[in-house]
Amino acid sequence: MFAAAVAMAPVGLGGTPAQADDSYAPEVPTSCNVAAPTVKVGKRVVLEIEVSSNSNLPEVGSVDLAISTVGSARAARTSRLAAKGVVWTRTVRYEGSPIEVVGPKLPRGRYRVTMEFTPDSGEFIGCRNAANFRVGGGGSVDEEPDDNGNLPNTGGPHLSLLLIGLALLAGGGGVLAESRRNRVTRRIA
Repeated sequence: MFAAAVAMAPVGLGGTPAQADDSYAPEVPTSCNVAAPTVKVGKRVVLEIEVSSNSNLPEVGSVDLAISTVGSARAARTSRLAAKGVVWTRTVRYEGSPIEVVGPKLPRGRYRVTMEFTPDSGEFIGCRNAANFRVGGGGSVDEEPDDNGNLPNTGGPHLSLLLIGLALLAGGGGVLAESRRNRVTRRIA
């Protein structure tokens, strides 16, 4: 039995080395991100879209956008529910960097924007994503634009905590310096 196994060993070890199929082309998965902040009635929707991948090549292709109405608050929270009706569509060219697309003025209500990326080359796999947003709130169309954007609160308790931390740091540094100075003077005396 052992002799048969030893005799068969060279047969199993010999042969051709493993080779990959030459027609294999790696495909890089992509990730789609679409954002639509809450919009006031009478203002145009601004969609921010981005396609990213784990590659050093730019993601180039076309992005199909569609805005649909959503019936209720529950339907807006559920990602797989079908929308009531498409109210706006647009196809834009994506060249590897985030872009903003200005959409239509919409009446008050809940909406869903869907995004689908179709790459030009076979190196990338397409992606799709969706986001919900709301058109509501007042405001006239003649208002000056708010140039603050989405800035966070820049004052208040956060600033006081920063100042308290800075005071504690300075106080600790002073205590450390004083304790070292006392040690040095004791050794000299």
